[in-house]
Amino acid sequence: MRLLDIVKTRKLVVVPVLLIGVLVFVGMVKTKKAPQRVPPQERVQVVRTLTVPAVSVVPRALGYGYVQPGQVWDAVAETSGKIVAVHPALKKGNIIGKGEVLLRIDPVEQGNARQRDEANVQDVLAQIRRLDQTEKDTQRKLKIEQDKLKLSRSELDRNSILFANNVISKSEQDTVEHNYLTQSNAVQNYSSTLNTIPAERQQLRARLSSARSQVADAKHDEAKTVIRAPFDCRVADEKVEIGQAVKTGEVLATLDSMGRSEALAQVPLYLFKNVVPRGERPNFDDGKSTEVVRDFVKLDAIIRLKLPDSIVEWTGKVVRLSDAVDTATRTIGIYVAVDDPYLKAEGGKRPPLLKNIYAEVELRGAPRPNTVIVPRSAVHDKTVYVVDTQNRLRLRTVVTHSPQSGFVSISSGIKAGDVIVLSDVVPAIDGMLLKTVDDAKALQRLVAEATGEGSVK
Repeated sequence: MRLLDIVKTRKLVVVPVLLIGVLVFVGMVKTKKAPQRVPPQERVQVVRTLTVPAVSVVPRALGYGYVQPGQVWDAVAETSGKIVAVHPALKKGNIIGKGEVLLRIDPVEQGNARQRDEANVQDVLAQIRRLDQTEKDTQRKLKIEQDKLKLSRSELDRNSILFANNVISKSEQDTVEHNYLTQSNAVQNYSSTLNTIPAERQQLRARLSSARSQVADAKHDEAKTVIRAPFDCRVADEKVEIGQAVKTGEVLATLDSMGRSEALAQVPLYLFKNVVPRGERPNFDDGKSTEVVRDFVKLDAIIRLKLPDSIVEWTGKVVRLSDAVDTATRTIGIYVAVDDPYLKAEGGKRPPLLKNIYAEVELRGAPRPNTVIVPRSAVHDKTVYVVDTQNRLRLRTVVTHSPQSGFVSISSGIKAGDVIVLSDVVPAIDGMLLKTVDDAKALQRLVAEATGEGSVK
């Protein structure tokens, strides 16, 4: 009885609840409203933008290479002998001033040779003086013999008349004629002697010139026994000691110039072509080819050493280009020189520009005024996204040139003052509506890099 009572009680509760639910559902269906139609809205893309500038672009290119001395000099023995003196600072790494004596070779042998040659000169001079005296004596004797010849001629003429008149005999006539011929022969001998003296004098003068040349050579060889530093230098290598015998042609020491350092920077060809004057060619009509090319390139340079705590820079100049392109790296070698690198050193701040430092070299070409530039990231396969006056996207085809690390120059397609999109728009549909956000920092970075004030990325 109790179970039946519970079932009846539940039916009395459930049935009214179901009836109330059905009534609510029916009421809602009858009173519901039709759905409202919402008009479609255009999607807006938020993008970063930049107003295109026109600036004076400083074309730049980076290369890397090792620093070497501007001049390396080998102290070569030009004469043989024994080393008798060595500069106390002639050790690797030491500094020696211009004109200081590096080495002395025993000069005894060269001094003896000089004395022998000087004696030869004195001997030839004595022979010349003797020849001069002989010439004077011969001239005096010739004058006497010529006077005698005149007398002999007069005697012959007088005796010829007497002989014709049968006053003297034939034998007397022959004797006078013989005397005349003998005197003529004497005059001829002295004349011949005088005629040979100029040739002898010329020969002696030639011997004198040769002897004096030998003396000069001997003095030069004697001077070669003293080896001096040709410039302010740093010792790179030394190979001799006192008492060591050296031979002609032997390298005794190697010195590096302190007056100039050079960095051979390897620069990619595609970057190097951007720093030379664009659209111009050298004029070879008014000067030598080497000077014309150097003036045409007009490149400044900065050698940069990156240290853990700082960056050290030296201002240099491009002095020459390598003779060939590196076949492995397709780069061209650029020689950049820095004058007086040791004098520009600062303790604790700037080290001297030492040999074999691996440095970055920045080349700078002549400024190109009023050049339109955009970031490289804003160029999409020769297309730039431009924002028109209605804030809509327009796809512009551009012609670029002289690409740098962070920007390119524009020849045509856009102009200064145009607003371009920096953000990646996917998909980029011509005419789509944009919401622009000006990126002032991007413009600042772009202008700084283009004008040479910012770093080359």
